[in-house]
Amino acid sequence: MDEALVLDASVVVKWFKEGERLEREALALRDGILDGRVSALTSEWLFLEVVRAMVKVGFPAEKIDGAYSALREIASLGFVEAVPVREVLDGAKEIMVTLHLFASDSVYLATAVKRNAALVTEDRHLLRREVREYAEKEDIRVMSLGETK
Repeated sequence: MDEALVLDASVVVKWFKEGERLEREALALRDGILDGRVSALTSEWLFLEVVRAMVKVGFPAEKIDGAYSALREIASLGFVEAVPVREVLDGAKEIMVTLHLFASDSVYLATAVKRNAALVTEDRHLLRREVREYAEKEDIRVMSLGETK
């Protein structure tokens, strides 16, 4: 895959939660990122959203801390670029108004638009037809993990 990919938390959390639907695809994507075959970026909000997802299902604090540290290290080593929210704030606001998305979903889509990258998600809000059509008009793709092969 030659295009850069914006990852949202619904994809990355599968790196840490065993038994998730499409876990194998998520881990293959992670491996592609870590071995340099896949260019990836995300919103800096991803770190906290993954923590929230793990807290929500009752993961122990040590496992959450480990996942958070691993993600921060992956970003600090340059495998995944963590784009500051301030860089996409205005675009995210417009997306929220236009598509009626939550703030975090809007930030991921705005990051993809700003950086001209495909958005990979398992979030049902972002996989809606209206969102995909909006993305197509911006010349980007929104796709699920199953579409990344």
